[in-house]
This record gives sequence, C-alpha cells and structure tokens, in this order.
Amino acid sequence: MKQLGNINIRRLFYGVIVFIFLFTALAVMAQAELPSAGQPLSLEECIALALKYHPSLSAGQATVEAQKAKVEQALAIYYPQIDFKTTYNTATANYSSMRTPSYNWNFSDIYSMGPSLNQLIYDFGRTSNSVKINRENAAASEQDLQTARQNVILNVKGTYYGVLQSLALIKVPEETLTQNQQRLIQAEGFYQAGTRSKIDVTKAEVDLANVQLALIRAKNSYQVARTNLNNAMGLREGLRFAVVETIDFNPIPVTLEEILQSAYTRRPEMLQIKAKQRSQEAAVELARSGYYPTLSGNVSNTWRTDEVPNELVWDWSVGAALTIPIFSGFSTQSQIVEAKAQLRNLTAQEESLRQNIRLEAEQAYLSLKEAIDRISVTEKSVVQAKENYDLASGRYQVGVGQPLEINDAEVLLANARANHINALYDYKVAEARIAKAMGLKR
Repeated sequence: MKQLGNINIRRLFYGVIVFIFLFTALAVMAQAELPSAGQPLSLEECIALALKYHPSLSAGQATVEAQKAKVEQALAIYYPQIDFKTTYNTATANYSSMRTPSYNWNFSDIYSMGPSLNQLIYDFGRTSNSVKINRENAAASEQDLQTARQNVILNVKGTYYGVLQSLALIKVPEETLTQNQQRLIQAEGFYQAGTRSKIDVTKAEVDLANVQLALIRAKNSYQVARTNLNNAMGLREGLRFAVVETIDFNPIPVTLEEILQSAYTRRPEMLQIKAKQRSQEAAVELARSGYYPTLSGNVSNTWRTDEVPNELVWDWSVGAALTIPIFSGFSTQSQIVEAKAQLRNLTAQEESLRQNIRLEAEQAYLSLKEAIDRISVTEKSVVQAKENYDLASGRYQVGVGQPLEINDAEVLLANARANHINALYDYKVAEARIAKAMGLKR
C-alpha cells in the first residue's frame, strides 16, 4: 500500500510539472504576439492592440454570439420536431359489464417504441415575432459592442496623448534645471569675486532643489501615464513599450450641426435603441398573438409487443391539432399592456439619449474651440516669456539684475511652456472626443 501511495504521489507531481510547462508555453506564445519592448508604438498600433486584447470587447463579442444563438433557437420552431420514444407499461385490464364488474390482478406488459414527428403549421405570428425579437436583440448587442469599441478607442487615445504630454512636460523642468545649474555657477562666481552676497548662492541652491523635485514629479507622472496606457490597451501589468513622440496640429473645420447630424445617424447607441424599439414592437405583436389559435400536425409510427422477443406489431398515426385559447386569466391582456409600456419606455430613453449626445457633442466642440484659442495665445506667451528670461538672465550675468528677477522669469517661462503643451494635448483629446461623438470608427 505504501508503494502504491508513492506511485500516485509521483504521478501527481509529474502531472503538476506538465501542467506548469504547458501553461508557461501558452503564456509565452501569447506574449510572443506582442511587439518587443524596444519597438516604438504609434497611436494606431496601440488601438489595434486594444481592440485585440481588451477584455471588455471579448465579453461583448461573447454576448453577440449568445444573442445570435438565440435567433437560431427561435428559428428551430419552423422545422419539424422529430423524437424517438421507447416505453414500457404494465397494467390490469378490468372492465364493467351490465351484470357484474370483472376484476383481477393480472398485469399485462406492453413494450413500445417508435419515432414521432410534430410540425407547426401556423401560429398567427408567434414564431415570426419571436424570431424578430431575437434578431433585433442580436443587432442591439452588436451595437453595444460597437459602443464598447468606441469607448476603448477613446480611452486609448486619451491615455496615449497623456503619455506624450507627460513626456513633453518632463522637458520643461529639465530645461529649467539646466538654467538653474548655470545660475548657481554664476552666483558662486559672483560670491567668490566679492560682487554678490552669500544669499544669492543659497537662493540658487534652493531654486535648484525645487526644480529637481518638479522633475521627479514629472517623471513619476510619466510612469503613471504609461500604466494607464497599458490598462487602456487591456495588456497585462508590467509590459512597457516606447511610444512614437509625434504631435500634429492641423485643425479640421467642423460645425456643431455637422457633429450632431453625424451623431444622430451613426452613433451605435442610437442604432442600438432603434433595434430595441423594433424588438419591443415585435414583443407587442407576440403578446397579441396570445388571442389567436395555433395549428400543428403530427405523424407517429409505433411498434409494440406484450413480451420480448415476440414479433413487434406496428401502428401509424397521422393527425392535426388546433388549439384555441378561450380564457387565460387576463394574462394575454396584461402582457400586451406590459409590452406597450416597455415600448413607451424605450421611446423616452431615445429622447434622453439624444439629449445626452447633444450635451457630449457641445462639450467636445467647445473644448476644441477653447484649445485652439489657447494654443494661439500660449504660442505668443512662450515667445514673450523666453524674451523676458533672456533679458533677466543677461542683466544677472552683468551683475545688474537680482536673483528674484531671474527666478520670476524662469517660473514664467516654465509655466508658459507647460501651458502650451497642455493646450496642444487638450486639443488632441477634444479632437478624439468629437470623433467619438460623431460615431466615427477611429
């Protein structure tokens, strides 16, 4: 027994090893499909990865497949239903005559088997409306998947631009750090020459430390942005990719009316609510069909005997059934009232959806206009702040300017650069939101 136990333990151990090996191999194969860590990814490549790996899209696709399977289930009623049944019964055969009843406890065995076929002939729209309901529900689930795709794409765009924005913002404290290092060297030189006091050196050291802290925060923001991008693409934690550092500013003229017109006709949410309404209209007709009869036909062939292996005898049966509902406790009427109420509910939802789409479109449109105006202003602000810094730096180099003066100029220049960067990427995010508001696929 002990030897048998050792054999089972060894088998279990080897089984675990094989399972770990196969799992690791599959994981490596799955990850091998991803680009290498050193390969820079463009925005379109990030979107393609998200559409392939994001779990919410896999869930949505599974829902679509399930709804399509329901359509096939509804269509199955149109086809004949064929069964093969085998039965065994044992029963007494007592009977009553005009004189005295006859009773006995003799049981007779009956063995029977055979196929049967049932075919629906006409049901006044029950099946056709059931099929329509499921088809429209499948169409609605497909539009729900499209909505999820657009949300994923928008999220990837926003986080991708967030990575580029954080990268650009790192350069601001880096440039300011270089300026402060130069100013510290100048302050030390002035102090050693006796033309400036020690306080200039101390202030330059404090300013340098503050810029170093700002640089640390900027680099951390970049790492957070990278994590957000990985999450938006639906990738496992720990994967790191370089991004293509390009940004273009080519405003495309678009009016609010064009955005709304496209949104009302192309947004998957609008197409989804329309499909739900058509499904509910079919549900109303399905409920009404409860007042009408159903007609079906049946054919069966039965072979039976009273003892195995005696010879089987056969019987054929052919018939039709007409079922007429007479009274169902007012359930049909209540089902019609419920279906109509649900249809009114969907109509109200459509109006609410239109209002939400208009609000989303107006907010994106106004954000885009604001970002364009900010870009124009911040471009001038950067030029003016750079000129102001050059003047303050020149005054300090010749010993005329004060540390506070050049420090203020540095802060103004850093803020102007950061404001310009933020305006550029706010424009790109607003542009992405408008594409989503219009129902565009990319």
